[in-house]
Amino acid sequence: MKQASLILLLLLGLPLPLAAAEPVVENVSFEQATDGSGVIMVTFDALDADGDSLRIWLEASSNGGLTWDMSCDSLAGAAGEGITPGPEKVVHWFAGAEHPGVFSDNLVIRVLADDDTGSEWMVLIPAGTFWMGAQEGEYGAVDWEYPRHQVTLTHSFFLQSTEVTNQQYMELAQWAVDHGYATATSASLRDALDGSTAELLDLDFDYCEIGYSEGSFFLKSAGHGINPDHPVKAVSWYGAAAYCDWLSLQAGLPRAYDHATWQCNGNSPYTAAGYRLPTEAEWEYACRAGTETPFHTGACLDASTEANYNGDYPYTGCPSGPYVGWTVPVGSYPANARGLYDMHGNLWEWCNDWYSVYSSGSVSDPVGPTSGSYRVLRGGHWNHDAQYCRSANRNRGNPGGVSSGLGFRPARSAD
Repeated sequence: MKQASLILLLLLGLPLPLAAAEPVVENVSFEQATDGSGVIMVTFDALDADGDSLRIWLEASSNGGLTWDMSCDSLAGAAGEGITPGPEKVVHWFAGAEHPGVFSDNLVIRVLADDDTGSEWMVLIPAGTFWMGAQEGEYGAVDWEYPRHQVTLTHSFFLQSTEVTNQQYMELAQWAVDHGYATATSASLRDALDGSTAELLDLDFDYCEIGYSEGSFFLKSAGHGINPDHPVKAVSWYGAAAYCDWLSLQAGLPRAYDHATWQCNGNSPYTAAGYRLPTEAEWEYACRAGTETPFHTGACLDASTEANYNGDYPYTGCPSGPYVGWTVPVGSYPANARGLYDMHGNLWEWCNDWYSVYSSGSVSDPVGPTSGSYRVLRGGHWNHDAQYCRSANRNRGNPGGVSSGLGFRPARSAD
């Protein structure tokens, strides 16, 4: 292992979205153990003006910071969630045990902190590498889920822990209309940014659970009762992207989307400062949560206890279960290992990418083509067979289209 003088340490204070004050990491110093153990001790001050508890973590790069390709999972001390702000915090990274023989002059480490108070809303997904696509011979897999290929995501990101609900969309749409960012009639919510008039939410669609009258939005039953905590449906891709921009505008952040072209940050979503839709790669990485099985739950998906789909049609070799016949409140089933709910079933989720075939080789931070006819959909929905809810399953939709099975969740780059 190289001496400590050859290791460059970076720091980053990272605010959780909508936090009142940003945490600050400063006065960083580090020391490498001289006993050959490969332990690196990092000392720093972690401050937060609101006194909120913090989440502290490390990221590392073997190539001078070009990609954050090294995990920093073996940590002790002031790392993880629930860290009290204060001076002289210490984290021990057992780097030698986690990455034997990989240290060089190009090693870069960074310390990150975020406000822990909003973790129920947005979940931090650390950067990393995974295998994207279906396993060879995976039951239900189709041509466009291949080739299975290795993907490296070099940016950590936040992802909403649940699909956006009717209540959340209704409230933010009201704010957007009141501020002139959108227009509404009883039939339709439409965009009003950058000259766009794209339909965002089809309010007179039979299955839409949001209505509008005399300047105000309200919840309606659409034949299934009043459901504020069910995921919003009848939302177009434009309506999902616009919602992300409204979040940014409300938080004083730059918009990610140009509504004239609908490009996300000049087709560079990973470096966008504001909220946005997750890329397809981010979505699958977050859904898998370290698994390589058909579902993050394993080889089967239980319609009773794990996801909302048509339980009359379970995955091959798995038992059948109930069929609810409609969406359920978000978070009705256990989260995956990343803390994300309903990544399988309930609603398809819009992704940022235009739909295209996969790369045949390993890639970093894929963004998809700059134009196309369809946007990517992921996750399956309440009326689907289990095979369409697999982690690798891909679908596509007209960005202006709506249905009773389409929803979304926002993302935001963390660095």
